[in-house]
Amino acid sequence: MTTTNLQRIYYRVRQFASGLMARLDAADVSAVEELLPPDGFALFLRMPADAQRHSLNVYRTLQSSGHDDPDLAAAALLHDVGKVAADEAGVRINLWLRGPLVLLEALAPDRLNELAAANPAQGWRYALHVHFEHPAIGAAWAAQAGCTETTCWLIAQHQNKAANTQDQRRQELLHALQWADNRN
Repeated sequence: MTTTNLQRIYYRVRQFASGLMARLDAADVSAVEELLPPDGFALFLRMPADAQRHSLNVYRTLQSSGHDDPDLAAAALLHDVGKVAADEAGVRINLWLRGPLVLLEALAPDRLNELAAANPAQGWRYALHVHFEHPAIGAAWAAQAGCTETTCWLIAQHQNKAANTQDQRRQELLHALQWADNRN
């Protein structure tokens, strides 16, 4: 096992422990409500508490480093909302599944891809599919919820390290989102 894989595992174990205690207070919820369109806020509320806390931490990291773009704020808050799609199969990608899933992805990514199934009737295999496709799912939901094209593009691309666009603003916002997401 490489040092990088060990660092990822350690990071994910710490993230798991933090997720167990994740909570949002009324001020946090109020801040999110101000930043998102009403249907976008409803999407945010569909996420489990640990995912909400992660998203708010990503937003706060961006905010504290001087980023105040409203499209970036909305994308930070909704970048993982597509993971809720696994609920359709009765297999929520919660903290207990997400931890082992991320570890397996680091150790055997090809095997996870083989097991993933796009059919919701496939239960946990559909959850694997959602894990890989949540950026596209979340972007589609964000568009339906009235988010801007740029916000939706950022959500769709947030895990794409090779994303490239001629739009310099979008490229800069994506780099900022990925940076903040990686820190949280």
